[in-house]
Amino acid sequence: MEFHFTDPATDFSDGVRVIQVYHEDLLTRGQALLTLVDTLRQEGMSESRANQCIDAHCYYTHASSLHHQDEEKGLFPLVVDQSPLIDGMLERLTLDHEEIEEAWETLASWLSNPEQINDFPRMQTLAREFEKVLREHLIRENEDFLPPVEKLLGAKQRLEAGGIMRQLRVKS
Repeated sequence: MEFHFTDPATDFSDGVRVIQVYHEDLLTRGQALLTLVDTLRQEGMSESRANQCIDAHCYYTHASSLHHQDEEKGLFPLVVDQSPLIDGMLERLTLDHEEIEEAWETLASWLSNPEQINDFPRMQTLAREFEKVLREHLIRENEDFLPPVEKLLGAKQRLEAGGIMRQLRVKS
C-alpha cells in the first residue's frame, strides 16, 4: 500500500478559509485517531490497523507542520501589532504549536512503526494526549482568535495570506 498526504486545502484565495479547512480536517482526523487507538487496545494490531497507523503518521507529519507554517508565516504576520489582545493570542498560539509538536514527536515514532507497537495502553494514552492538546488549540483558535482576525483582514489581505500558504506548498 502506498501512503501519501492529500492536502485538505485546495483553494488559496482566502488564507483564513485555508486555516478553517485545516481545523475541520484536523478535528475529524483526531476523532479517527482516537477510534483507531481504542480499537488497537481492544483488538490488537492487524494489517488494516497497521495501515491506518502509517496513514495517520503520514497525515499528521505533513498536516501539522504545514498548518503551523500557514499560520506563522501566512496569517500571523498580517495581524501582529494590531492590538495587545491579538498579540497575546499570537504568543499563546505559537506556544501551543510547540506543545503540539512535542506531543506529536512522542506519538509519531509509535505510528510510523506499527509492527513494533507492543504497549497499546501507552499508545492510547499518547494519542489521547496529542489529540487533546491539538483539539484544545483548534477550539481556542476557532472561538477566540479567528473571529477578530476575520474582522481585521480585508479581501486583499486574505488573498495575500492564501498566496503565502500556496507558496509553502511549492517544492523547490
